[in-house]
Amino acid sequence: MKNIIYKSLLLSLLITNIWSVIAFFIYFFEDPGWFHGFETLGFLLWSCWISSGLGILIILLSFLKIWKSNQAKVFFLLLFGWFNIFFSILVFITGCFEIISHEALTELFTNFIISIVIFFRARRIIKTTI
Repeated sequence: MKNIIYKSLLLSLLITNIWSVIAFFIYFFEDPGWFHGFETLGFLLWSCWISSGLGILIILLSFLKIWKSNQAKVFFLLLFGWFNIFFSILVFITGCFEIISHEALTELFTNFIISIVIFFRARRIIKTTI
C-alpha cells in the first residue's frame, strides 16, 4: 500500500508541475493592458473547481462496487486528494498576498474539505484491506 501512496504522490506532483508551467506561460503571453492577469486568475479558479468536482466524483465512485481492486480506489482517491491539497495551499498563498480577496474563500474551503474527506476515505479502505 505504501508503494501506491508514493506513486499517487509522484504522479500528482508531476501533473501539478506541468499545471504550474502552463499557468506561467498563460501569464507570460498575456497582452499587457488594464486587466493583465485575469486570464491566469480564471485558469486558477477553473482549475480549483474542476479539481474539487473530480474529487467529489472519485469519492462517490469509491462507494460503488465498480472497482474490483481496492488499490485502484486508493490510488485515485489519493491522487485527487493531493490535487485538492495543492489547490487549497495555492489559493491560501494567493489570498495571503492579497492577489485574490474574499471571493476565493469558497474554493479554499471546498478543496480543503474535499481533500480531508478523500484522505479519510482512503484510510478506511486501507484499514479494511490490511
